[in-house]
Amino acid sequence: MLYPKLSNIKRNNIILIASIAISIIVINILLIINVLVDKTNHWSMLCIAGILYVYGTVIYTKKRNINIASNVFVQCLLVSLLLLAIDYFIGYSGWSVNIAIPIVIMVANSTLMVLTIVSRKRYMRYALYHMLTFLFSMIQLILLFCGVLENKVLTIVASGIAGLSLLLTVILCGKAMWEETKKRLHM
Repeated sequence: MLYPKLSNIKRNNIILIASIAISIIVINILLIINVLVDKTNHWSMLCIAGILYVYGTVIYTKKRNINIASNVFVQCLLVSLLLLAIDYFIGYSGWSVNIAIPIVIMVANSTLMVLTIVSRKRYMRYALYHMLTFLFSMIQLILLFCGVLENKVLTIVASGIAGLSLLLTVILCGKAMWEETKKRLHM
């Protein structure tokens, strides 16, 4: 076969509309059950957050020609938001920002560091997402300095890994990364 097989757009749209309708019905049923059974505990919001996370992931990964670094960044962002929502809906004790999100940040930056080492010559495609992940990592450090976070160790380690990852990237691909940044930001 010379050309790639084209997907049936009409069928895909029907499936998407049906799954959204089913999700809306499920969300309403969950909310009704939650209100009737237990008005003080908002467990249905956990399910809704999970449904929204799945839709975010499916919509993003369904796009064609996405690179690994962009997927790492989007997953880091979506998982962090999901963890924050779960923590909030079960009575916010701070475990999401103190423990879970720093771990997600460490994994994302470590993944990007490995990508940098493994594919130095093609790294220009990853540069923008690496910088975005680094900036997202620095939010934790800002929260630490503002006194919002209680667990300093994980935040400092996560920020250190983010800094080390960006430093490694600059050392290995600095010139190419600068050129890519100028091109993407139209400087």
